[in-house]
Amino acid sequence: MVWLIIVAVLALAVGPIFYLLPSPQDRFLAGLRQHARQLGFSIQLQRLGKLNPTGAQRVSASGQERHPVVECMRYQWLVREPIHAPLDIVLRRLPESATVSVQETTAGWGVAKSGERRKTDHAGLHEIAQHPELQHSLFECLRNLPDAVLALGIEARSVSIYWHEEAAVPRSADEKGRLAVGKSLIEDLRERLQTLASAIVQTYGEHENAPS
Repeated sequence: MVWLIIVAVLALAVGPIFYLLPSPQDRFLAGLRQHARQLGFSIQLQRLGKLNPTGAQRVSASGQERHPVVECMRYQWLVREPIHAPLDIVLRRLPESATVSVQETTAGWGVAKSGERRKTDHAGLHEIAQHPELQHSLFECLRNLPDAVLALGIEARSVSIYWHEEAAVPRSADEKGRLAVGKSLIEDLRERLQTLASAIVQTYGEHENAPS
C-alpha cells in the first residue's frame, strides 16, 4: 500500500513535467523557424480572410455577418535596395470551391473581389500588369510553391509567403530527417523570394529615376 502511495505521488509530481515537454511537432516548428531567422526571414502570425467559408461561418445563428479567417505564419523577406514605388498586393491560392467571389490571375492564384483588401489588391494587379517582366517573375515565383503556402505578398519593402509550415513536410518518425527536408524547403523559398525581390528592384529601384 505504501508503494502505491509513493507511485501515485511521483506520478502527480512528474506528470506535469511530461505535459510541458515539447512534442515532435513543436520541435520541428522551432527548428524550422530558427533556421528561417538565420537565413534572414522575419516571422509573424497572420490572419487571412477565408475564401471558402461555409454559410454558418459567414452568418451567425442570430443573422450577424461574420468574416471568417484562417491563421497562418508569414515569412517576410526584406527588399534591401531602395525602391521608389512599392507595391501592395497579396495573391491567394484559390481553393477548388471558393464560396466568395474571386478573380483568378494565374492558374490557381488570384485575389478576392470583396473584403478589406479588395481595392488594394486590384490596384496592385493593375500596376503589375504594366510591367510584363515583373509580372512574369511574380507568376514564376508562384509556380510549384508547396501546397502549404496560402498566399504570396508584396508589401511596402518586403516580399512574403503566408503558409501552414506544420503541413509543409509530412510527419515522420525521423525527426532529424523531417527537419532537414524543412530546412531545404525554406532555402528554396528564400531563393524564390530573392529572385522576385530582384525583379522588383529592377522595376522600381531608385536607379530607374537616376539621371543618365
